[in-house]
Amino acid sequence: MKEILKELAAMQVKMPIETVFIVLLIACLVAFIIFLTYKHTYTGVLYNPRFNVSLVMITLVTTMVMVVIGSNISVSLGMVGALSIIRFRTAVKDPRDTAFIFWAVATGLACGTQNYTIVLIASAVICALMFVFKRVTASSDKYSLIVKGNNFNIKQVENVLEKSVKGFICKGKYVTSKSIELIYEIKLNKGI
Repeated sequence: MKEILKELAAMQVKMPIETVFIVLLIACLVAFIIFLTYKHTYTGVLYNPRFNVSLVMITLVTTMVMVVIGSNISVSLGMVGALSIIRFRTAVKDPRDTAFIFWAVATGLACGTQNYTIVLIASAVICALMFVFKRVTASSDKYSLIVKGNNFNIKQVENVLEKSVKGFICKGKYVTSKSIELIYEIKLNKGI
């Protein structure tokens, strides 16, 4: 029993508390950059602030996991086994959101392994590129249309849209027992 306790004690992270605070502070800083970049470059129909907060959490949790793992092979294998049971139940609808999740995880990995130069330079470049891409791909002729009511025919709404606008895509459909809400991205005809 004493041998097992000695091995467990030897597995603890040998990082000074000051270093842990620095690692988490830099992770928070870069997570905040990710948060602001996502918020200000989002071009979808409905911005979800909870998803954006989860990006910050993913960054910090990944950083914490990397600090705990350190260079210990046995702990890393245990973590892989433990984390393999976690899976997302919510489908990520936008590939861009997946890229932001990957950015948050990579930031956590880099901060947890104290690769600050890499994470700061890479995050600055990614952030700048996201703002450039938003500006380049922004379209001024696309708008969001929300149709909400308690009893209407969806086909009639789409027939009216076919006659009235250049194009449309249904981006969301929320049905409850009391109401229906449709969210369309529409492209207007010229001159409207």
